[in-house]
Amino acid sequence: MAHVRQQIRERIVSVLNSNVTLVSNRVYGTRVYSLTDADLPAITVYAGSEASALQTIGVKTSARVVSIEVDAYVRATTNFDNDVDAIAVQIEEAIANDFTVNGLAKSAVLSGTDINFSGEAEQPVGSAKLTFDVRYDTAINDVETAR
Repeated sequence: MAHVRQQIRERIVSVLNSNVTLVSNRVYGTRVYSLTDADLPAITVYAGSEASALQTIGVKTSARVVSIEVDAYVRATTNFDNDVDAIAVQIEEAIANDFTVNGLAKSAVLSGTDINFSGEAEQPVGSAKLTFDVRYDTAINDVETAR
């Protein structure tokens, strides 16, 4: 098995691949993916920071909150704001419809969105970073099983 954080990330990639039709199954479970113009639009999914706290009622449990970063990339055209917003709609609704990440988490809630433009690539790129705070628990001695 894998760390619950990895299981959560992989589940979100699967959910987005199935539900975000505007990127045609170009959802990648890593932040290290070289996107070319031909790859756009696309989404990358990765874990950012994670906080944890010890709970000592019953089995010693680690209550965790991981920031799952979902980056949507589009070609920067005059409509790039509309394009990233349209993809964001599909991302937000797909994750909301799997609120407990298939039972791995207590909740997955959007905590912020940051929209950017970059002219540094071969083609100008617009992007939206959606951050989801995913709350989950593990036993302190079994981080591969969600509680």
